[in-house]
Amino acid sequence: MNEGKPMYFAAAGANNVIATGAAILEKIIIGKDVASSVIEVSDSPDDGDADVVIYLEGSTLMTSCGGEVIVNATFQKGICADLTNQTNVTFVWRPSAS
Repeated sequence: MNEGKPMYFAAAGANNVIATGAAILEKIIIGKDVASSVIEVSDSPDDGDADVVIYLEGSTLMTSCGGEVIVNATFQKGICADLTNQTNVTFVWRPSAS
């Protein structure tokens, strides 16, 4: 896995793996507004809706948050995201000592 490297997803999709072990999600960067979009982030190494920790929904996510959502949360098992309709999302994270 890309140890601590920001992960960019251009397209919507399920089970986007960001980290496969303990990690800290520092922030989510949303690159554009998309109608009826959902960003679901789970404490799981491979399932985007297994143990949901963060749930963002709306058609103007980028505009409403200025394009950046500060998280600074620890994920014990890993970080995986489901992106429904939402495109152009970057997850900034780093490994955790757990």
